[in-house]
Amino acid sequence: MAVSFKTDVLPLFQRQPPQSIKHMARLNVFLDKYEWMSDPKGNNDWPDHANANYVYARLAGNQHGSQMPPGGPFWTPAELKVLSDWMNVTPTYQP
Repeated sequence: MAVSFKTDVLPLFQRQPPQSIKHMARLNVFLDKYEWMSDPKGNNDWPDHANANYVYARLAGNQHGSQMPPGGPFWTPAELKVLSDWMNVTPTYQP
């Protein structure tokens, strides 16, 4: 079963404190924007889908500074799996 940004991933971001999405947007990280999260461009850290990979790394707390959101509540392994599946299980990056 395909994982959808709108029905599976976005609600996970929306359950965070309301200021999280707005705060990250000020840092040019658009957690609630499918177009930004699914952008296929890479960067120096990831060969493709750098935006989604960056967000995942920060949520998982395994790269690029402290775990998001600062002070928690941190995503559970099940929630991280939803985001990972959206990124990695064919068909990937579904709206």
